[in-house]
Amino acid sequence: MTKLSITIITLFISMQAICAQATTVVGTETANDSSLALSNDSLTAIANKATLYDQTVQEDSSSRRNIFQKIQDSGLGEFARNTHWGVMGGVGPATLHFEKKDIYQHYVCNVRVGIIADRDLKAINENLFVESGLEFQRKGYQKFFNQHADSLHTDYKEKTNLYYLTLPMTASYRLHFRGFEFTPMVGIYHALAIGGRFKYIRKNNDRGEYTETQKRYPMFGDKKATERLFDTRRYDIGLRLAVGIEYFKGMRSSLGYDLGFIDVIKNDFRGDKYKSKNGVFYISHTYFFK
Repeated sequence: MTKLSITIITLFISMQAICAQATTVVGTETANDSSLALSNDSLTAIANKATLYDQTVQEDSSSRRNIFQKIQDSGLGEFARNTHWGVMGGVGPATLHFEKKDIYQHYVCNVRVGIIADRDLKAINENLFVESGLEFQRKGYQKFFNQHADSLHTDYKEKTNLYYLTLPMTASYRLHFRGFEFTPMVGIYHALAIGGRFKYIRKNNDRGEYTETQKRYPMFGDKKATERLFDTRRYDIGLRLAVGIEYFKGMRSSLGYDLGFIDVIKNDFRGDKYKSKNGVFYISHTYFFK
């Protein structure tokens, strides 16, 4: 083999090696380009998902705004804006009006606390308002009497406490006079008794010997409901009449009377039957958050 042949073979082998290396480099660059393309596709997909999420959030926000706008357009928003809320507290004498004339009852202290809401009726008259709320009240009565038999002197005291949740519904008309606002009110109330107790005290004084007996009875049966000493109705409905004066912005004082329509206690623990209805005078103070 001549030197020329050896040289040609050597050049051929070198060219093959160079071509193989170039092919490897081109393949690597092609693979890198493919990876870059896949990465770009992933980023595009992520961006599309983010855009879709933003569109969904915007649509939800717009839908909520549309719902609120519909509520306002329906008048509920205006109703809420024109409704004033307040807190109330008051006291006064309470009793039960008995059908029997020989029962001389006395008053107990009526305590009432609650929340009040009023709303103007400008569509009818700018001075006309309606008012409602929820109140907790204590009602009842007391009775004192005594008996004499020879040397025996006996004093009796009976006291009944009834506890109610009351829902008043009244209409009022505002009258303005010299910076004050006078408010006559009339309406009804619904009440549900949530508890009650009767207390009976007897004091004996026989020839200088003094004894005292106290008994307590639940007005709606005992805890085990084994006996019912009183036939007492839990529900009551009645008439409410009141007049108020607003002497400071948001502050109102009222004087009123509640008269029940329902026979509350039909018979007591002794079996005496009679009709009795709630009657309450009260003075209350209300503060409205305006």
